[in-house]
Amino acid sequence: VFGWCLMDVKNEDNKYIYTLVGKNIRRLRKKHGLTQVKLAEAIGYNDGTVSNVENSSFQTFSLEFVYIISKLLNEPMCEFFKSLDEDTTKSKNDKKDKKKKKEKK
Repeated sequence: VFGWCLMDVKNEDNKYIYTLVGKNIRRLRKKHGLTQVKLAEAIGYNDGTVSNVENSSFQTFSLEFVYIISKLLNEPMCEFFKSLDEDTTKSKNDKKDKKKKKEKK
């Protein structure tokens, strides 16, 4: 259903995965225009839980939690495990492409 994706975790800290997923939850939540409160209401959790996950205050949470958000946002699970560098690089390249298109006009 979600397809394949590669994940290259270079950080030696085993808890890093929670930080990575938390930051991706924030990124995707904002992409879909949701507040922490709205996301929490939609998935049946309290907004404190969402906040703690996004801010790496919780060092454990279930894959079910991520899967519920994945289904709600209609995002593949691999998006939650995506390196933040990938997204930053993509954003920079998108901005460069837009700038080039503007200059051609």
